[in-house]
Amino acid sequence: MWNTVQARSVFRPDTLNIGAEAPKFVMRDLMTNTGVFLSDYTGKKLRDDWKGKKERQVVILSFWATWCQPCKNEIPILTKLAKSYKDKKVKFFLVNTMEKAEMTEDSVRSTYKNRGYMLTCLVDPAGRYAGLYSVRALPVLVVIDKFGIVRKIYRGNNENFEDELEKLIDELLGEEEHIKN
Repeated sequence: MWNTVQARSVFRPDTLNIGAEAPKFVMRDLMTNTGVFLSDYTGKKLRDDWKGKKERQVVILSFWATWCQPCKNEIPILTKLAKSYKDKKVKFFLVNTMEKAEMTEDSVRSTYKNRGYMLTCLVDPAGRYAGLYSVRALPVLVVIDKFGIVRKIYRGNNENFEDELEKLIDELLGEEEHIKN
């Protein structure tokens, strides 16, 4: 069964390209209900009123849904990568979107817990950010550098993507911390 997010976005051309500025977002953390801002991690100016550590980080967004079989394969790989980068300036987020109409946030939360997912999970129930990030099918993985620029987009099931992703993260971590205005 298609929901309105899927139906709306099928005919929309890709609007997100490598080298483009990542669309800013404010999404809610599934487990804590707190707001998460992209501008707390990337961009020319980090958010002033954030109480966390103010340092630019590479951000990895993994758009997923409970029904998505390739997502079930990808998330454990991302979790393993996140553990290997836990002391580095990299932040991994799952973005739950495109759920079936009968799925409630509580059922998504239950599935998240039952599968043992550990990465911070953001919720995009209306598909607003999925639309901004040109997500038409799942999974989609978006790599954003410390300056808020999209550096890689993986669409669909990408076998053995972790080696390429790891090389890219290492490269992005090594980039200079200055920003051209």
